[in-house]
Amino acid sequence: MMGGMSSPAAIEAATTRGGPVRQNARITGGVMLLLGVLGLIPGITTNYDELGIYRSGAQLFGVFQVSVLSSTLFLLYGVTILAFAGSVRQAHKSSVLHALLLIGMGVAAWGIVQNSPAPLLPADGASSLLYLLLGIVFLVTSNRARAREVEQNGIF
Repeated sequence: MMGGMSSPAAIEAATTRGGPVRQNARITGGVMLLLGVLGLIPGITTNYDELGIYRSGAQLFGVFQVSVLSSTLFLLYGVTILAFAGSVRQAHKSSVLHALLLIGMGVAAWGIVQNSPAPLLPADGASSLLYLLLGIVFLVTSNRARAREVEQNGIF
């Protein structure tokens, strides 16, 4: 690739099999789907009998408080990220949007929701930290994938 220009073959390869951005979106979407499903499986989720719609005593891996709502949100995030993974631009936008939503969930669960009399999300410290860390990691990896996409394929 010279001067930032890509050959038609490189562009075709990036758009058909998926360059870094689309691969990152598939991984991100897969992680979200996996967390959503695992949060609803007895045994992997401890105290499953305490699983509630909003707040519950159930914990993923015995560490992260989960609810039906949080697991459903993770499933929806995963499905929508994967649905937009067909296009480089849409995959990046979807990954960034969902990363920002996770960061927002983490901030909300950490402060606002935790102190609310009727919280909508699991709000223990570990879950809040999980939301924040996932959001930050997904945001960083999405932007790094975008930079690699431009470098490798000259498209975005």
